[in-house]
Amino acid sequence: MANTHSEELVTLKHLGFSINPLNEKFNTLNEAWKYSEKINKERNNLLYAIDGLVIKLNNNQLTNSIGTIGKTLRTWCAIKFPPDEAVSKLLNVTWQVGRTGKLTPVAEIEPVLLQGTTVKRATLHNLKNFINLDLKQDIYLVIRKAGDIIPEVVQVIR
Repeated sequence: MANTHSEELVTLKHLGFSINPLNEKFNTLNEAWKYSEKINKERNNLLYAIDGLVIKLNNNQLTNSIGTIGKTLRTWCAIKFPPDEAVSKLLNVTWQVGRTGKLTPVAEIEPVLLQGTTVKRATLHNLKNFINLDLKQDIYLVIRKAGDIIPEVVQVIR
């Protein structure tokens, strides 16, 4: 067994596995945080989508002795990036029936590019949220992708 995570990555690369070239080693959490800020600024230039980074302790013996919470090692930590947001004009609200029969309001919006896809619809989640937003036709909405996947309305611009 390898003594460090870095050694594991070298072994995997030697065996022919693709290793992410963005992997880096740091001596302090501050260095890791600064690197995450750099990657966040550059993430739109990557060939794949990311919503954050995972910081891992490099010492496997220490990692094994500290243990896990559920399925996650205690020595791993995720740094999540804030989601990209876009502004679009509300055209209409429609109601969609989910697989369980639940009705969900959906904002039909002017097409807007968000994280590499054109978004034309965004969830309003539920009736309570729909009422609280007090939507009017031809207003502008701030849209983001929840979990970097599902377009949702974040706020109304009055």
